[in-house]
Amino acid sequence: METTFQRIIRRTGRKPVSCKCRECQQQCRTCPCLGTPDDIERLIDAGYSDKLALTYWCVGQMFGAIPHPIRMVQAIQTDGGCIFFRDGLCELHECGLKPTEGRLSHHTTRLETFRFRNSLAWNVAKEWIDVRNDDTIQRIETKLKLRIL
Repeated sequence: METTFQRIIRRTGRKPVSCKCRECQQQCRTCPCLGTPDDIERLIDAGYSDKLALTYWCVGQMFGAIPHPIRMVQAIQTDGGCIFFRDGLCELHECGLKPTEGRLSHHTTRLETFRFRNSLAWNVAKEWIDVRNDDTIQRIETKLKLRIL
C-alpha cells in the first residue's frame, strides 16, 4: 500500500533532498514547511506540541482549486520564519521529523515552472481533507484538544 509520502512524491515528481544553500535556508525564513497529518502526529508524539498551531491554508482557495481554506495544524511561524529554524538549519532534520514539504522542497523550483496541481504545498494540504487521513486527524485533535474536521 502506498504511503502518504510516496503518494506526494508520485504526484509532484519530487524526491527527498537535503540542501543547506542560502536559497533553501530562505524558504525556512519565509514560512514553515507544511506537514501532512502523519508528519504532525509524529511531531506531537516527539514532544513538539508547543511549537504547533491550528492554521488555515488559503492558497488553494486563491487559486480556485477549493471553495474554502483548509484547516490544519502546522509549525508556528515566528518573525524569523519557521519556529524550527535554528542557526541556518531545521532542528527537525537530524531527528527524522522534518515535514514532507521540507523533505521534498529544493531551491530549483522556479515560478516559470510552477504548476499548482503538482506543487508540494497543494499536495500536502490536500492530505488534510483526504478522508484516508480522518483517523490521524482525529488523533491529532484529541492530543491537542482541538477541533479540525
